[in-house]
Amino acid sequence: MPLRNGPHGYGAVTKTLHWLTVLALVGQVVVGYTMDADDSGRGRGRGRSGESGRGRGRGGDDDGLGVLDGGFDLVDLHVLLGIAVIALALARILWRRSTPLPPWAERLSGAERRLVTATERVLLALLVVVPATGIALVLGDDDLLPLHIAGHVLLYAAVALHLAVVVRRRLVGRMLPS
Repeated sequence: MPLRNGPHGYGAVTKTLHWLTVLALVGQVVVGYTMDADDSGRGRGRGRSGESGRGRGRGGDDDGLGVLDGGFDLVDLHVLLGIAVIALALARILWRRSTPLPPWAERLSGAERRLVTATERVLLALLVVVPATGIALVLGDDDLLPLHIAGHVLLYAAVALHLAVVVRRRLVGRMLPS
């Protein structure tokens, strides 16, 4: 399989970046909701275990990320996955600018092509905005909570639209390794 996109379809680099992003997002959601269910004060809420946390997501007497002070927990994993998602998004944007897109699938209507283009742009932006605001929340900037939540809602909606087109038009094979 060629590395770059072309008339043959998506290249190996594009497919790899796509599926690494999917895996990182799935991990991010699983860890995020596991943190939320955790009643240790290390989740999204403040002081659920009787402690008065100083910043959203840090909880307790923690003065920063556990990675820096010898420990490692779900918040740290969530932050590291967020950094990975941002890095993958930036790599995808750079790669997208350096390689042409393959021809459109013939099954897509003009409206679906516009929808795919719009959701791609929204998804790439949100792959930076959502983890960046999450990291800011962990560091104590609670003012970004509404943007973080709105970003999640938009991300889920964009993923749903993307999947709806891909499944409806049976396009999954275009992004699978060949």
